[in-house]
Amino acid sequence: MAFSWLSEKSRVNEEPPNYAEATATAPAAASGPSPPPSPAVPPAAHASTPAISELDRSPLKGHETKYAMLSIAWSDRFRLVRFPEPMTALFSEIVQHLWPKGIQRVQGFDESLEIKLRGNPFGYGADEEKVAIRITLMGVLNAFAKEGWVVVPGGGRVGRMGNYNAYGQKDSLIFKYEEPRAYSWLCISFDSADLLHLINAPTELANSLISFFGERVEKCNKDFVSGNFELKFQGQPWGRNSGKGGVQSRLLVLDLMQCLEEQGYTMCTGLDIDGGDGGSTYKSYGELWFWYR
Repeated sequence: MAFSWLSEKSRVNEEPPNYAEATATAPAAASGPSPPPSPAVPPAAHASTPAISELDRSPLKGHETKYAMLSIAWSDRFRLVRFPEPMTALFSEIVQHLWPKGIQRVQGFDESLEIKLRGNPFGYGADEEKVAIRITLMGVLNAFAKEGWVVVPGGGRVGRMGNYNAYGQKDSLIFKYEEPRAYSWLCISFDSADLLHLINAPTELANSLISFFGERVEKCNKDFVSGNFELKFQGQPWGRNSGKGGVQSRLLVLDLMQCLEEQGYTMCTGLDIDGGDGGSTYKSYGELWFWYR
């Protein structure tokens, strides 16, 4: 299913990094089951990449794996571990298309492929950058699901593991190869002490949330061009410095989940991608949620 935010975002006015050159010298990427390339990706994204032998790509001494991982590192990097080459090429294409500042470098990093973004989307960012990286992550989840790579239910998110100090490893997502699926995606964030933002929210969901929360909502705003929907709650639930504030915010979360389920949505995963630095309206007070239906 195509989304408006995929077509509205334009490619930066410069050539992307030489993906083929980077992958040709990168440590072996994994060879899981390799579905056909997505028709939404220009053929050049795949054709320009040299073939890698099955033996070289296999992560488990000749055996295939159905599992792969996408990791966030430092303030500006993705690392792809054990994805088959067509998926790493697809990932690079999506990020180059949706992240406004583009890709700075693609290189092998140990047994992963590292994609370094321009800017610092996982550190400090203005509001428009915070929105853009959320749209980028939704685009990745959408395209990967269409190719059969979906986040493992329940245990798909891996938080920080170990103490790597300057190497800056953050959250990771575990993917498993299954049947290709087409979904409608939604990104939810808890921002600026009292705001709830939904990116790619359909009108019927926005109306349902307004009705569901009733007097707890101070005001709301819907951007019909971008699909972003904003609810401003009474009493600053994410920023109230009291024990009751901690309980009230969680009651709102439970009600939000019930409303989403009634609208046919299922939670895919959550990601903690920044510490709340930068921005104003989109200053993060919690993790991002990704839902689909």
